[in-house]
Amino acid sequence: MTLRAIRFIVALTILIGLGLFLFAGTAVHQAEAAGEEKVADKESMDSVSPSQEARARINEIRRNEFFYQSYGKSDPFRSLVDGKFEQHTANELVEISSARLVGVMWGEDDRFALVEDGEGFGYILRIGDRVRNGRIVSIRKSSLTARITLYGITSSVVLKLEKTEG
Repeated sequence: MTLRAIRFIVALTILIGLGLFLFAGTAVHQAEAAGEEKVADKESMDSVSPSQEARARINEIRRNEFFYQSYGKSDPFRSLVDGKFEQHTANELVEISSARLVGVMWGEDDRFALVEDGEGFGYILRIGDRVRNGRIVSIRKSSLTARITLYGITSSVVLKLEKTEG
């Protein structure tokens, strides 16, 4: 490309940009004037260009205020997890007599027992947690003790941690 061609392209770009700028300014002014004047009869509507008509409709829509009616609808910003927990039913509680103790974790304030039931489902239990027909009463470094009541007879079930080689 020659220097003359580059100058021509730059001058043409500037002219197009200036023309668009001036046209946009007059179009906005005309649209504002058209938006302020409401044309009542059909004959005067023919003198308004389609772009002015569209601009007038857009300005009318922008003037409308919208109100969201939320009565009877759920809040879309409410947390899905609200901290309320469902109580366990008897089917969801671990059957301690058929379970095995997999591990014990403890810290300064709390102790956890990792228990696996006969079907392979895992549970994390603390002292006071419910099990089927009873509660956990103690957790030691290598055992878990639960107090089970069946038919009015209370007994203690102790699960010991199985040591694996390795």
